[in-house]
Amino acid sequence: MATTPQQYIQRIDSCIGERRLRDAFVQLRALAALASDWRITEDIDRLEQTYRMMLDYAANGQSDPGRDDLYTSIVAGIRCIADRARYRIERRDSPTMYYSTLRYEALQKGDTMQGLLDRYLSLSDRHSAFNAILGRGEADKKSDARERESLERRIFMRLWVAFPMSAELSSQLKDVFVSAAYSDDFKSLLISSLLLGLLEHYDERRLMLLLDVYASSPSGRLAMQALCGALMAMYICRKSVDVTRLKSRIEALRDTTVWTSDVQKVFMQFIRSRDTDRVSHTINDDLIPRLKKLRPDMLKLDMDASSIDDLQELLSDNPEWNDMLRDSGVADKLKELMKMQEEGADVMMPTFAQLKTFPFFHEPANWFMPFRADHTSITDALGDEAAKIGGLIAAAPFLCDGDKYSFCLALAVAPQAQRRMMLSQINPEALSELEMRQATLDASGDASARDTAAGKYVQGLYRFFKLFRRKGEFADPFARPLNLLALPLLEKDLHSPETLSAVGEFYFQRGYYEDASEVLEIRVGSGPVDAQMFQKLGYAYQQTGRLDEALRNYSQAELLNSDSLWTRRRLGAVCRLRGRTEEALEHFRIAEKARPDDASIALNIGHCLVELGRHKEALNYFFKAEFIGKKPERAVRPLAWALLLTGDTARAREYYSRLIASLPTYADCLNAGYAAMLDNDMPEAIRLFSMSANSFDGDFTGWLDRFRSSLPSLYPLGLDPLLPPLVVDTLLYRHS
Repeated sequence: MATTPQQYIQRIDSCIGERRLRDAFVQLRALAALASDWRITEDIDRLEQTYRMMLDYAANGQSDPGRDDLYTSIVAGIRCIADRARYRIERRDSPTMYYSTLRYEALQKGDTMQGLLDRYLSLSDRHSAFNAILGRGEADKKSDARERESLERRIFMRLWVAFPMSAELSSQLKDVFVSAAYSDDFKSLLISSLLLGLLEHYDERRLMLLLDVYASSPSGRLAMQALCGALMAMYICRKSVDVTRLKSRIEALRDTTVWTSDVQKVFMQFIRSRDTDRVSHTINDDLIPRLKKLRPDMLKLDMDASSIDDLQELLSDNPEWNDMLRDSGVADKLKELMKMQEEGADVMMPTFAQLKTFPFFHEPANWFMPFRADHTSITDALGDEAAKIGGLIAAAPFLCDGDKYSFCLALAVAPQAQRRMMLSQINPEALSELEMRQATLDASGDASARDTAAGKYVQGLYRFFKLFRRKGEFADPFARPLNLLALPLLEKDLHSPETLSAVGEFYFQRGYYEDASEVLEIRVGSGPVDAQMFQKLGYAYQQTGRLDEALRNYSQAELLNSDSLWTRRRLGAVCRLRGRTEEALEHFRIAEKARPDDASIALNIGHCLVELGRHKEALNYFFKAEFIGKKPERAVRPLAWALLLTGDTARAREYYSRLIASLPTYADCLNAGYAAMLDNDMPEAIRLFSMSANSFDGDFTGWLDRFRSSLPSLYPLGLDPLLPPLVVDTLLYRHS
């Protein structure tokens, strides 16, 4: 079977990972042969020659202070050439939208990017307010608008598939971005096209162009969008980036812009995007089912709630409603969602995910189209109401551009009466104030405006990669965390104690313990920390099963604050899990001195004593936990087992009968069976063992292993060694 391009690329990656660059070049040449492009072969020759010269220097023992940078550059070059070869092969017949668009554009021989840009500029001039004064009719202006929007989409698609970007095209785009003749909305569209192309095939010119836009754009919105794209591409394409060339560019940006502050803002937006799935799950799988169950009661109480905000108001409007929402758990979920929203979570995604099926969203460019009330999709849908409704939606600070289009398109299919009611509630003065405030924010360069711009842009990107109807053809950058901390180039910007603490806390509070442990570990190494930091790091490690690391950090926390009962209990729990039961017992004894009436501590001491074979001592602690605990049932299982191990089968059976009368587990029935078997009550023992086996997920063999595992503890209590085999055969006959 012929080797596919993807298999060659995997082999190349493997060779690079093992530092076998000679073999990587062999695989690269085989891949290039499939591409049948002499220019690629020439580039391989030049790159391999550079590598061989580096080898000669090393073999001759000559000093080469730039060797590490050169090696990194060669590796990046191999990956880039492999990507170009794959591009050449797949452009022939790949059915994806990217390559279909590429083949279409290749057939348009008469069109150039400069020609398309000139036509677009001409149409924009004709659409300007000055030309409108000349008396062009509405039909003509609408026709011009459609043509202009069509050209926007065409330029977006052509730029998306322009790979590799030529120096000429890069120069043309630089001219566009610095020209006042092109609108910011159009430039925003180009930024998104540059990003999509970068994620398809790494292209250094695209990345540098995004950084140029970030550095030079007078618009804070455009600057932050360009930075979002550049940082996303730097992470996703990190194996292909030539660090040596990019390093000097970033150093210059640190000196001339608010780079570090902006990078931190974008990174936090990337991190917050991880919460979107959690928010969607909370709303779709938890809140909405609860509300559906409540719907009959809501109707009885005349509760009219169509949104989260409406329901939040109901919590304080009527005690009866409040009680119903609280008892159902809805109130807690609403408070949780409100807190998420206050922390910057995207709570709109679940709502607007259902509104991305309009034909408008069949075009990739439209997902990144800045919202305009005069866009023909809006004027066609809303008619005379477009200006008023569109103006209101345009000024809505909580919606990203794509959601604004969704809202208007959904409103267009709503009953006329609802639209009229909405229009009647719009205050023209308030609308004008909103529009002015939004315009001021868009033009300003203050920190909050830049943060908002980054947040809305990331939301738009997230929706495209998660909801576009052909999303399977795009590599989703949000499928895994966008961990900019992994980029050495950004270490100066993101490894400050304050940033690491904020990021680590975000991950920790939301249960992303793998990420939290990674970030907090870096934080611990970056400067002085307190006991709480070690506690959190230990807990994160414990939650991911890395018990040795958890123990190490809990011990550090204990050294800094030996009075912490929480740390002491965690030390005991982890020591017990690691089989260091004597140490665990010591920790729980110290905790007991600090809090002698704590049932949980008593239970843990009892468990340790059982594991150490000190069953009679353990009984005292289990009885204590049963007596003082708020939930005495927690002590019943360990108490029954300890009674059984001390030979007190009568009392053990009493406790097990309580468990079996409620909701017994397979282990409850199994252990109750042991007690009956020790009393030679074989009919009852067989019944209980059969119940236990039947509740063991149908895995009788697995159940037998569990049955046999506790027998060594029962023989010293007088169990007849012949009884267990007889029980097994009896059950086998019954289950056969």
